[in-house]
Amino acid sequence: MHNAGAEERPAVRVNGLQKKYGSLVALDGVSFEIPRGRILAYLGPNGAGKTTTIRILSGLLERDGGEVWILGRDVARDPVLVKALIGVVTENSNLYPELGCRRNLEYVGELYGLPRALRKRRARELLEEFALGEKAEAPFGSLSHGMKRRLTIAAGLVHRPPVLFLDEPTTGLDVPGARALRSSIRRIAEDGTAILLTTHNLFEADELAHDIAVLVKGRIVCHGSPGEVKRRVGGPRTLIVRFSSEVPRAALENCPAVRAVNLDSGAWRIEVSDIHDALGQMLGLCRSENVRIEDLSASEPTLEDAFVALLDGIGSPARENAQ
Repeated sequence: MHNAGAEERPAVRVNGLQKKYGSLVALDGVSFEIPRGRILAYLGPNGAGKTTTIRILSGLLERDGGEVWILGRDVARDPVLVKALIGVVTENSNLYPELGCRRNLEYVGELYGLPRALRKRRARELLEEFALGEKAEAPFGSLSHGMKRRLTIAAGLVHRPPVLFLDEPTTGLDVPGARALRSSIRRIAEDGTAILLTTHNLFEADELAHDIAVLVKGRIVCHGSPGEVKRRVGGPRTLIVRFSSEVPRAALENCPAVRAVNLDSGAWRIEVSDIHDALGQMLGLCRSENVRIEDLSASEPTLEDAFVALLDGIGSPARENAQ
């Protein structure tokens, strides 16, 4: 149990983090915070420095400069305590293929010093939570890829860490498996866990993350909510509207949110500055022109659009060895 002061401060605070490999700068002044109960999607191309960041935050790699605090504890000064406060789920599992699911979880609990009764209870709870109860005695190596990913995440939660690092958690999963795992990740955050998520699946980042940090060449080039990141980068926002009767082009062009209009097969394709403002203005136009909207669709830039625009604007890094 953490005191009130610990609850008020960010679960993770990184300030000016620096790391070099010889002359190669892997991290160049990286800063971010993760409050309890929130998910930060840490995005970037291969070689951006994401894995280096996680290794430093996990106490597996020394930093060259900056500060890293986990629940108010400096990772470098209190590595043993910090490791008890975090769960780390890497892309490749380190569970034992010959051991059953229950035994794997109990063994992880043993490594964290949990009393026997508690680690047995936690194994039972996690097997049920991740829908693996029927596989309790099955060897880990015999599981499907999706089940292995679920058990690997469960193993990272045995000691109830308030901070969880998830590295590409849904890689290789089919659509139902990835969806189920995302639901589990969402529940973990709702229980108050701070989560650092790395993923190349930008739909997943958009769906799960409260905040996004985009790392390119060792620097965070964009940081904010998914909506803020998409708005900051810009891009076309479009309405496709079919009215019940003819509407003058000039009436559409006079709407303040409208940037450009084009009539195509009886439907107006309207580029707008803001979807919500434009919708309100379309309703006002309907009243003034005495028409109805018969069909409407809207599209905004995706997180993938924003990500690609950022890389195009900066220059995609060619190197991959900074990870």
